[in-house]
Amino acid sequence: MNNRFLKHKIIRLRCKKAYPSAHTHIIIGLVIEENDSYVVVKGKTFHFSRLVEGMPNQIHAGPTMVRIVPWENVEIINWLPDDVNWDTGFAFDKSGNLILQDKNSTIIAERRDGAR
Repeated sequence: MNNRFLKHKIIRLRCKKAYPSAHTHIIIGLVIEENDSYVVVKGKTFHFSRLVEGMPNQIHAGPTMVRIVPWENVEIINWLPDDVNWDTGFAFDKSGNLILQDKNSTIIAERRDGAR
């Protein structure tokens, strides 16, 4: 892959689940490198099994750090606006979506993302 389409873009990356009952794993952050094998993201992770509105203790937010994700572990990537602040708190919006507490109320995960 000679094209570095995602480099310097802010993304929301959802990892594939290895098995049906695995926790959802989402990374929001800045792509600092990509190649044929992996994408490197400086950002924050969010882990949860099932979103239950109003229960923030079910969400584990990892610290901001650099993570290397093999392409075969990537389920989907969403390109986010340049002004997303991933290094902030999180909450639930009125629809039950998990959001960043940034000025955009950026969606981390839609309520259905964690449903089983």
